[in-house]
Amino acid sequence: MGRHPASKFRDRAQAGALLSDALAARGVGSDAVVLGLLRGGVPVAAAAAASLDAELGVLAVRKLGVPDHRELAFGAVASYLSHAGRYLVPSVYRHALDTFPAAALEEAEINADTELEYLAARFAGFAPEIAGRIVVLCDDGLATGATMHAALEVATACGAAQLIVAVPVAPRDLAGSMPGADTLVVLRSPRDFAAVGAHYEDFSQVDEDTVGRLLRDAPAAHH
Repeated sequence: MGRHPASKFRDRAQAGALLSDALAARGVGSDAVVLGLLRGGVPVAAAAAASLDAELGVLAVRKLGVPDHRELAFGAVASYLSHAGRYLVPSVYRHALDTFPAAALEEAEINADTELEYLAARFAGFAPEIAGRIVVLCDDGLATGATMHAALEVATACGAAQLIVAVPVAPRDLAGSMPGADTLVVLRSPRDFAAVGAHYEDFSQVDEDTVGRLLRDAPAAHH
């Protein structure tokens, strides 16, 4: 079997280790900072950062879920250091506006902002300065791309010198390029993409305790 699994990724850690190979092949090394998108992106980022001997951090994001189908994002919000980002998925947002009262979408955004503020505060100790640095943004996959777009906006505002998006799996229409990213690394872009979780054998929820353990166990920054 080649470096990329023929079937599913075993789990997020394995996917992150495979991503590190692809990143290293592009010259990414220990001078980078690898940021996992909270929460599912953190195990991916932790494995990648460990293999690259790079600094690990986390970036808080929350999806803005369509009221009757919360897994479907009409947008996303992100926070890092003192910066905030927001992205709306044009087609999904238009459909949501046509289907639901504006107040329902506003409520979804207020709830997401509250959760975002909590997450950003809880993990504020794991948000290294990224101005002038090579930054790798990791998630466990892209579906609409909303959270990654919001994360890119924040990382750009923080002054990152180079932004690399690295994900194990993404739909084919997202795998070519992403505005705001200097480089996009996607291991698999299947034609029959349905959901990110369908490409993992183990896609169990990543809770905050797991995130905390991964961050505490990461080697201390030495850059």
